[in-house]
Amino acid sequence: MKKLSVIFMLCLFCLTTAFAQSSKSGLSFQFGAILPSAQFDEHPSLSWVLPNALEYDFSNAGGAMLGASFGIKYTYTFKKTALENSGLGVFISADGMWNALQKDIRNEYDKLNLTKPMYVNIPIMVGVNYTTQFSKVFGLWAEAGIGADLLIKTPEGFEDNLVNYKLSAEFAVEAGAGIILARTVSLGAHYYWMGNHDIFMKTNSVHPVLNQPTSMKVGVWAFKLGFHF
Repeated sequence: MKKLSVIFMLCLFCLTTAFAQSSKSGLSFQFGAILPSAQFDEHPSLSWVLPNALEYDFSNAGGAMLGASFGIKYTYTFKKTALENSGLGVFISADGMWNALQKDIRNEYDKLNLTKPMYVNIPIMVGVNYTTQFSKVFGLWAEAGIGADLLIKTPEGFEDNLVNYKLSAEFAVEAGAGIILARTVSLGAHYYWMGNHDIFMKTNSVHPVLNQPTSMKVGVWAFKLGFHF
């Protein structure tokens, strides 16, 4: 019975500490590893002639590999209001996510001395988060947001005859969770669903296949290290 009382008091102490400490308002900077999913990481087939002699069909496959990201986020935690110690907050964030092509595809471009395309996603999100501080050192957080993703496919082809692509914008959602240490450093995993992007060339090609827009479902897992100020 005495042991149960001690365990109960420890649990009560942890809960009291959790609700007595609010999460921190302010800026944070996020560095991440980006793992493509959905059609974004599928290997393209070899059925169509693509810019300047390559035979990869990117119509429903991005061929993207593991990439990197940098982001900035502002979080407001209702300081000096009735919600100050609730753990709730709202945020706005923007990330730049970069993914190159998979190695075997890059090798084919290199054989022909072609400029390789890359992907840049810029998700801009607003949402809500919740932070529970179990002590001054350790806490847990979770968040969800909605917004838009801007997808850029960089130019490809011969240097004097590059194929350029239009910017694509789609509705996006994200959810994430992780830990926070000393209310200063966070580690977390996020999933971003970035929509079904149509990728158009900016100018018409002499090859009719190249003038058809490609449609690709884009999702990524993001594993982030954050620094909060």
